[in-house]
Amino acid sequence: MATTTTIPSIRSGPGHAVPAPRRRSPFSGDWARLGAVLGLLVVGFLVSRVLNVPAWLGPFPDAFGQALMARLDSVYEWVVTNRNNSPLFVYGFNYVSVGLGTAVVVITQALVLLTWPGVVLLGALATWRVAGWRVTLVVLAAFAVFGLTGLWYEAMTTLSLIITSVLIALVIGIPLGVWAGQSDRVHAAVRPVLDFMQIMPAFAYLLPFVLMFGISNPAAAVVTTVYAMPPVVRITAMAIRGVDQGAIEATTSLGSTPWQLLTKVRLPMAKRTILLGVNQTIMLAVSMVVIASVIGAGGLGDAIYQALAKVNVGQAFEAGLAIVMLAIAMDRVTGAAGHGEHAPEIPRRLRLPVLGAGALAVVVVVLLARLAGVANWPDAVTVSIVGPVNSLEAGLQASIGGIASIGGDVLLHGVLNPLTALLTGTPWPVVVLVAAAIGWIFGGRRVALTSALALLTTGLLGVWENSMNTLAQVLVAAAITIAVGVVVGVLAARSDGLAAVLRPILDAMQTLPPFVYLIPAVALFGIGRIPALAAAFIFALPPVIRLVNDGLRGVSVAAVEAATSQGSTRWQVLTKVQLPLARPSLLLAVNQGIMMVLAMVVMGALVGAGSLGYDVVFGLAQNDLGLGLASGLAIVCLGLFLDRVTQGRRSDA
Repeated sequence: MATTTTIPSIRSGPGHAVPAPRRRSPFSGDWARLGAVLGLLVVGFLVSRVLNVPAWLGPFPDAFGQALMARLDSVYEWVVTNRNNSPLFVYGFNYVSVGLGTAVVVITQALVLLTWPGVVLLGALATWRVAGWRVTLVVLAAFAVFGLTGLWYEAMTTLSLIITSVLIALVIGIPLGVWAGQSDRVHAAVRPVLDFMQIMPAFAYLLPFVLMFGISNPAAAVVTTVYAMPPVVRITAMAIRGVDQGAIEATTSLGSTPWQLLTKVRLPMAKRTILLGVNQTIMLAVSMVVIASVIGAGGLGDAIYQALAKVNVGQAFEAGLAIVMLAIAMDRVTGAAGHGEHAPEIPRRLRLPVLGAGALAVVVVVLLARLAGVANWPDAVTVSIVGPVNSLEAGLQASIGGIASIGGDVLLHGVLNPLTALLTGTPWPVVVLVAAAIGWIFGGRRVALTSALALLTTGLLGVWENSMNTLAQVLVAAAITIAVGVVVGVLAARSDGLAAVLRPILDAMQTLPPFVYLIPAVALFGIGRIPALAAAFIFALPPVIRLVNDGLRGVSVAAVEAATSQGSTRWQVLTKVQLPLARPSLLLAVNQGIMMVLAMVVMGALVGAGSLGYDVVFGLAQNDLGLGLASGLAIVCLGLFLDRVTQGRRSDA
């Protein structure tokens, strides 16, 4: 039985007794309550098994969910039947669809018209002007990968979708961010919408836009635009609000109009931060345009999707390499353009002649290429790495595949299956009650209510069992990710050398689209739930390590020195000073880790993880939109539950 020991008071001076700190039992506080709540879950499961409780206490009744799916299916059938008759589509969505489809086709045709030498020269010159020669080498390497892997046209299709989506996102997002930055009312209205959009896993975006635009390029462009827009709105608003008040007051006192204040002071001073938002928007667009291959986006994402469907790791690796190079090149270009540090210094009088010379060079190269009959990258100049990669994968399977398989089986049968059985076998009211209790412990009344409603909604949607299955996968992968991430983050915080080694690796990992992480997981573990967990672990690990490292390094040096001067050991300094003081960063690491794990676990349906992600893919493939939409909404509910619980206690607690 746990006991609490009281240390006698310590006198600090004559007549003044300072109470000695009370030693807290490790079994007290929130963690003790959490243990009791989880104990209730286990008891509920055992009671349901031993006493054979009534059916209404068993799995969630699916009558309401089935009726809802049938209604959603009828809505989809109505949309298909009336897509060319209803004014809503004839004068609304169809115009948007045609406009976006035309924009994508026009940009693709423009890239084809430029020919591949023209595209390479134009990209290299533009990059050199805004980001310097070092980033130009990265861009040239990306173009080389596109061509040598035989994926030039697919890369241009992906690039066209990204350009279209990002332009629309910026045209809408930057003015909206400026408005939110200048108006508290608009900012208060926009912020919860952005919060909601940013906790939604990418897969959950697909279904609503398929309903409106069908499976096609326009749907992919719209979903990519919507997914990529929140960062530029949020960061632009933050940048506008962060402009120095002294500069604003000085300009206002000189009689400037609001328009002059915006264009001459706010926007120039916020330019760098806004460009950071542009960078984040582009990177999210790269991630989403790959995922959107599921709804007919084509391009490099479709190449990976088709390769994974055939379990051809070599083909998937080729397309994944092209996507990685595309993501790295776009990140480096926009990042360097934001800093403006590596752009060549050209005197103002020479800028126009240099621009004209560059344009003339592009025109000459394009004309020569067209005269020579050159358009796409020549098929003869390609290097296939499919065979070597497949051989390497076979060798990997032969050497460590057995060990990986044993580890996967232990995780599957020893942890994941029992946890899934616990969540699906416990009476649903107990699960909802436990979710509410966990929300109360970590977040207060509102979080408790949100948690209960979120899980209750997954049941009402008719996908309770698959929701619990997905939740079990998320909890297992998140527990491993956070445990490893905290340990590595603590080691990095204590070693500058390790931190310096990890920094470029984490930067590169955070640049990659999530789709790419499925490839090595399939190569090592094959198809099933374990590769999805492995991909989720790798995908979510970098932010956890980075946030733990940053949080510990941000602890006050004075507090550490005071503890050290009192004779504390390194372990005591870590556990009694650094970790408690870094609690906000640690909570953020847990939150980000869990949300990224959820996003990847859902995506793991493409490699056999099943559950809600599979329902979404099945709904898209079989036109079973009712099941797909219900599963997409359930994913959002799980995301809401996990996000609110891991955000920490609010003031209403």
